[in-house]
Amino acid sequence: MSRRKKKSNKKIVVIVVIAVVLLAGVLVAGLLLTKDKNADTATVQAVSKICASGNAAGIGNVYAGMVESQKIVNVNANTSNKIAETYVKVGSTVKSGDKLFTYDMTENAMNARQAELDIEKLNNNAESLQEELYQLMEEREEASSSEKDTYSIQILQKQNEIKQNAYDIESKQLELANLNEEAAEATVTAPISGVIREIKDLSESSASNVYMTIMATGDYRIQGVINEQNIEDIKIGEKVIIHSRTKADKLWYGKIVEIDKDNPIYKDENSATASTDYAFYISLDSTKGLMLGEHVYIEKNLGLSNDGKIQLPAYYIMGADTDKPYAFADKGGKIERAYLELGKYNKQTNTYVVLSGLELTDYIAYPDASVRLGMQTAREDA
Repeated sequence: MSRRKKKSNKKIVVIVVIAVVLLAGVLVAGLLLTKDKNADTATVQAVSKICASGNAAGIGNVYAGMVESQKIVNVNANTSNKIAETYVKVGSTVKSGDKLFTYDMTENAMNARQAELDIEKLNNNAESLQEELYQLMEEREEASSSEKDTYSIQILQKQNEIKQNAYDIESKQLELANLNEEAAEATVTAPISGVIREIKDLSESSASNVYMTIMATGDYRIQGVINEQNIEDIKIGEKVIIHSRTKADKLWYGKIVEIDKDNPIYKDENSATASTDYAFYISLDSTKGLMLGEHVYIEKNLGLSNDGKIQLPAYYIMGADTDKPYAFADKGGKIERAYLELGKYNKQTNTYVVLSGLELTDYIAYPDASVRLGMQTAREDA
């Protein structure tokens, strides 16, 4: 082979090597750029949502609910008395104890005065009867043997008159006490603070003696529905979370204030699986953003302990058995450690009480193998 040909082959090899190196460099650079451009992100979720029963320990029921006006209270009128004056009108705002209406007590006063006169007369009669009894007893002592039996009968009759008179006095005293009590209650006051929603015309024939209704002060409350099969799962005072059916990021907090077991709202008696539904009611910490008639979901707030501390599922906590437990938290759009102070562990719900280190408004990531410190975050509800 000639020297010129050898040089040419060597030159080709060099060119090929250089081309391969350049191509490899391009590929590596491309991979690096692609990796940087499509850097992994960690999905984070609000602690408030994680700690709802459906997300936290996977236990508990979700109940249907609806936004309604606050509690409405009926105010009854004694239809045997005529109403003299009404101090409010529909739309009036009242406080508990404010005057609503008063009865005409003219007839009551006359009856009370008559009862007083009757009692006075009966008391005078009691004195007379007692004197007559003493007189008969004295005369019986001085009477002959044949007359004593007659006096004894008269004495027995007089004693019975005294007993009857005493009974009549007690009856009149009770009547007077009732009249005085009625007079003291002549003015009916508001049992709660609220707004007068309705005032009825008592002259219209009606089986009800409801004169007016008061809608309790406050914006809204939630009426939930629960079946007889799980009604024992809830109790008054329990904290709950309200979820919007249309906006996943909308949450409200409250507590159960009433469970109406006496008035079923639905009863199915025609099937083999007959059951009854009951209403329960929730007082809300805030009603901002709610609409009257809006349908919502209700679940127990297992994310908070009785003293208001967060209960976080154990599988969100790294190093729970160490002196520096932490969660992967969203801080400034990146994953960082949020060191936690843990309290009691609940074996039933597999949760730890978080004494400090997290708030319900914080966002954290599920600590799977893909989550790393410094990763960009993507909020689930964003």
